[in-house]
Amino acid sequence: MNDGQTVNYRRKYAAEAQALQHIHPLQSLWLIARQWLVIAAALALPFIVLEFHGGAGSLSAAGWAAVAACFALSFFLVACKQHALGIIMHDATHYRLFSNRRLNELASNWLCAFPAGMVTSCYRRGHLPHHVFTNRPNDPYWARLVEDPAYRFPQSRQSFGRLLLRDLFGLNFAAWRPILRYWTGWGAVIDNREKLLTGSERLQFAAFWLIVAAAAIASGVWPWLIVLWLLPLHTLCLAFMRVRIVAEHNLDDSGPELSHTRHVDASWLERLTLAPLNINYHIAHHLFPSVPLHNLPRLHALLLRDPVFRAQAMLWPRYFGKNDKGLMNSLLR
Repeated sequence: MNDGQTVNYRRKYAAEAQALQHIHPLQSLWLIARQWLVIAAALALPFIVLEFHGGAGSLSAAGWAAVAACFALSFFLVACKQHALGIIMHDATHYRLFSNRRLNELASNWLCAFPAGMVTSCYRRGHLPHHVFTNRPNDPYWARLVEDPAYRFPQSRQSFGRLLLRDLFGLNFAAWRPILRYWTGWGAVIDNREKLLTGSERLQFAAFWLIVAAAAIASGVWPWLIVLWLLPLHTLCLAFMRVRIVAEHNLDDSGPELSHTRHVDASWLERLTLAPLNINYHIAHHLFPSVPLHNLPRLHALLLRDPVFRAQAMLWPRYFGKNDKGLMNSLLR
């Protein structure tokens, strides 16, 4: 019987995967719009509650508690949706958002990447080699992460808990910089000696943030831009990303995808926070990166019909779960 290291799943399921590769522009637009509708509602919520209680000058203790709870919920939801926008940009990295590549880049940059301080082409520069050379020296992600003690497992629960707390308080930002340097546009706008961005991309990125900054200052909402956008982006969102990055690959294995790429079913809360928009279907994505994110569940269901795949693939019910159901529990001692 063949094992997971000799079955060529790309060849075996090429026809089925090709049928799932179709890009639907309206579906992509609605996908982006859904994230921004939630973001808009989250940002408006605390101010609606504040007005409902008669404004800041007339708030009771209970009113202040309600407003504070709404601000916390807004912060949380914005971080979740910032993470989701990054996953949509990830699909655009594989040209899966729109068939027209110019439209793919413009929509990805202006509606997903730029708001997170990122540029699609910068992310693509490291991400496509990651797919070709996964867990090998030419994989830029692997090469960087295996040198970082924060990504060496198993490690103690206390150590990993401290890492997440430092992410939440923005204390790990210096450690994130080498990774983010090649995903974001900030540095390349100022110093582009490495030619990370084209002239057009530099101009567009700078124009986006100049427009945002000018609008925020003119309307007087610039403190909320900092508190309810930039702060969650550089704290809670990074904590979510850390868990996902740890979960996606076994960095100690350089074999085929089934031995080092993991799939996690995930609870609804984990799908909201750690694995938005089907990024948890990571084995299916690595086998067929040309399949858009909305079709990954169908592709995974197809693969699960294969008994060899079921036996060999690294399949987990949860990121965090009791006993042997939680992937992260298996990495922490």
